[in-house]
Amino acid sequence: MHAYVAALDDGRLVLVDGGLNTDPAWEALDAGVRAVAGGWAAVALHVITHMHMDHVGLAARVRGACGAPVLMGQLDAERMAHAAAEPEDEAEYRAALLRRCGAPDPVVRAVEEARRSAEPLAPAVHVDLSLAGDGGDLPGAPGWRWLWTPGHTAGHVSLHRPADGVVIGGDVVLPRITPTLGVNRQREDPVADYVHALDRLEALSPSLVLPGHGAPQEGVRRIRELRDAANGETETVAGLLGAEPRTCWQVVDLRYPGREMSVSTRMLALRETLAHLDRLAAAGRAAVAEEAPSPARFAAG
Repeated sequence: MHAYVAALDDGRLVLVDGGLNTDPAWEALDAGVRAVAGGWAAVALHVITHMHMDHVGLAARVRGACGAPVLMGQLDAERMAHAAAEPEDEAEYRAALLRRCGAPDPVVRAVEEARRSAEPLAPAVHVDLSLAGDGGDLPGAPGWRWLWTPGHTAGHVSLHRPADGVVIGGDVVLPRITPTLGVNRQREDPVADYVHALDRLEALSPSLVLPGHGAPQEGVRRIRELRDAANGETETVAGLLGAEPRTCWQVVDLRYPGREMSVSTRMLALRETLAHLDRLAAAGRAAVAEEAPSPARFAAG
């Protein structure tokens, strides 16, 4: 996972993301900030691209080191605050989502156990300023703009410096893999959200995209590849549907035949496949039979 430090004209710095709340991750971030900035006193702003624990996990330690205000996209800030205030409601949402997919009860329990064991990796942090809307000037950072780029999460944001076309993209543009685009409780069609976010990023004609993971990407080639991949995965899922209705769990087995998956990987695969299934159903390309608490079943439309 990459964290970035952007210099402002007045010598202040903006920190983007962080890492998991582990001692090795903190030591690496601390050493990097001291090497680049001379110390934490230069960090005036901490922007978190999205709420996943590998990006937000060190936010509390960063606040303790420099006191810089934390900025995050509005929907992710709201979801993170709700998860901290209402953990049981969040747990029930996850369980209901898994049951809708057709996951067996042992998997539902295992997902929740894994979630609870991972909580120390991302302690709750107060967001000082939520970035609401489609984008605009980044508060407190002249020369930088922010852009709402949902899909990977509902409130994901990217940063753009118009002067040289640099984009700090979080997980919206990854070099070797496609970002997961999972169903969430805030947006109806995360796949379409992601495709539209890539359209808006391409329109900026970025010279360089700095991803949250992996090597920098030049220009718009990778943006176009990822858009084609997202739309292509919808078509792949559509091709797995037939006359006999199938649960999302069954479609995942067809989508990844023979693949051994950990509980967390299976959860990601279910959420993403369900996002494509819901997209197909909304477009009239899949028929869905659904009556909670039974799993939803999808057939060719």
